[in-house]
Amino acid sequence: MHIFVPSLPNLPFLTALTRSTARILQFAQLLGPGLLYAGAAVGVSHLVQSTRAGALYGWLPVIAIVFSHAAKYPFFKIGPRFALATGRSLVQGYRDIGRSALLVFVVFTFGTMFAVIAAITSVTAGIAMYVFDLGSDPAYTAGAVLAISVVILLSGKYHRLESIMRLMILLLTISTVVAFVLALSSGRAPRPETVSAMIDGAFLAMLVKLMGWMPAPLDLSVWHSLWAVQKKENEGENFSARGGMLDFEVGYWGTMVLGVLFLGLGALYFFGSAASLPESGVGFSQALLQMYTAELGPWAFAVIAVAALATMFSTTLTVLDAIPRSLAEALKVSGFKGGKVSYSTALIILAAGAFALLTFWAPSMTDMVDVATVLSFGATPVLAWLNLRAMRLPYVKSAALSRGEERYAYICLAALTALAVLFFALF
Repeated sequence: MHIFVPSLPNLPFLTALTRSTARILQFAQLLGPGLLYAGAAVGVSHLVQSTRAGALYGWLPVIAIVFSHAAKYPFFKIGPRFALATGRSLVQGYRDIGRSALLVFVVFTFGTMFAVIAAITSVTAGIAMYVFDLGSDPAYTAGAVLAISVVILLSGKYHRLESIMRLMILLLTISTVVAFVLALSSGRAPRPETVSAMIDGAFLAMLVKLMGWMPAPLDLSVWHSLWAVQKKENEGENFSARGGMLDFEVGYWGTMVLGVLFLGLGALYFFGSAASLPESGVGFSQALLQMYTAELGPWAFAVIAVAALATMFSTTLTVLDAIPRSLAEALKVSGFKGGKVSYSTALIILAAGAFALLTFWAPSMTDMVDVATVLSFGATPVLAWLNLRAMRLPYVKSAALSRGEERYAYICLAALTALAVLFFALF
């Protein structure tokens, strides 16, 4: 009787595989603030706005996605760059520019934060209601999402956010890439005759709503600086400036790729067809999930539903954590007593205000999202200018912008300002 014993792979191969795995794990450990950035960015802007833009205008809005990433890039990059070079957050940088700069940041944050959280939570609640077949009032479902999020944040905060984000972003990314490739290979394409005569006022309005949170509101550069400082404190010398910037680049450009994929899914499935995306949270969620199951099969419903819901819930957690954290930091550097009490108080006020907005105003999910994204778009040039001013502070010499970087940043600032002025002048 002969027993077959398979031969083992040669040792050099095993050594190379072990080294490659070790490098991947080492790189994954660097990804913290960048994943939190991606978690905050990949949410409403991608699942809702990118898909809607593709459904309404086909592939044409891809120009807005690329432009928005290119124009906002220098200002988002300042967040981790400033923090890793100085050990301070951009909130502290604004304070060092002057109290008026810090006040502008606080006013803009306070003026948009309730609408931002209400928009994100309404999307999360809509997906939850469809997935679990809930018949409750959308506002009450959103209230439950907010309550659960507050409890998690008050008990866990940063480290739990980071661990949740790794898995959920990976799962949603893989599902989206596969669905997109299968949709293309199946021959789906927009009808050529429906492409003409689309560039009008409504098209400009849709682009602004898309760019407002594409890849994210510029407030996220401030949040990223706070996360980077926290990560540096936790990791010490193990978290280098080079690693931190690589973390940012992966998160930033990864969100652009995902934005194009979601736009493409919207274009391939809805543009030029009789079908349209509903405005309600439940209806929109149903249409969104059906895009995936149409290509991947009914078996994929549970996987995609969990990925979409978890991604939106992670976005809710991330933004709910970031806004109170930035306000607490602003109070701290301004001379007021900050710390945990300020964070907790700001968190509860934010959640309560968002719930009140959803309860007493109660617009459709898409209307709530549109209001929030337009407000963020209007704030973008101001926050971009503050970020540039922060990079001119004397103690940022080691990471100061080069002449070319500064020129590019000012060109981007001029373009974003011109678009904001044009939009608010017309609408």
